[in-house]
Amino acid sequence: MKKAFLFAAALCASLAHAEPAGNIAAPLGLELGKTRCARLTPGPNRVNTGKAQWAGGDTVEIRNLDRFNLPGLSRAIVNCDAQDTVALVTLTFDRTALDDVSGKLDARYASKRKTEANAENAYAEWVAANGSLELLYARDGKQFTVAYWAKGAKAKYFGYSGSGEKKAEAVVAPAPAAKLAAPL
Repeated sequence: MKKAFLFAAALCASLAHAEPAGNIAAPLGLELGKTRCARLTPGPNRVNTGKAQWAGGDTVEIRNLDRFNLPGLSRAIVNCDAQDTVALVTLTFDRTALDDVSGKLDARYASKRKTEANAENAYAEWVAANGSLELLYARDGKQFTVAYWAKGAKAKYFGYSGSGEKKAEAVVAPAPAAKLAAPL
């Protein structure tokens, strides 16, 4: 009995969408828009994999995922913004965990929209107090992804051009000079 209680307590505490009260998204204990990425120092469980150009900060892959006790979790990536806070957490799961994960997200967050169950590529979105969550998968895919976006990060991601420059304004060609009649 004691083992079952301890297991249940550990599972609840380590859920990918575990959060403090108030509908705050904090996957893997990383509160969106608040947790400092400096906390994710490189080591055997965390590898800095480069820069998240769209966000302005580092990209960190979290390894040794068994410690989170989340069945089916196969990959975890954290994108940090220029202020060194968590902007996006992307969790990849084996397809076998889909019903369990989507059920827990439905129970915890307000559903914003979902595609039909028979759709070729399925999409579901939920709202949290500090951002939004997306679940994406292909009908015949072996994995699915849950993306936890901090407020404003999704718009910043989709607005990023990749060039680092502002979009060029339209160039207006000057009107051709009017022809003057030659003097007689």
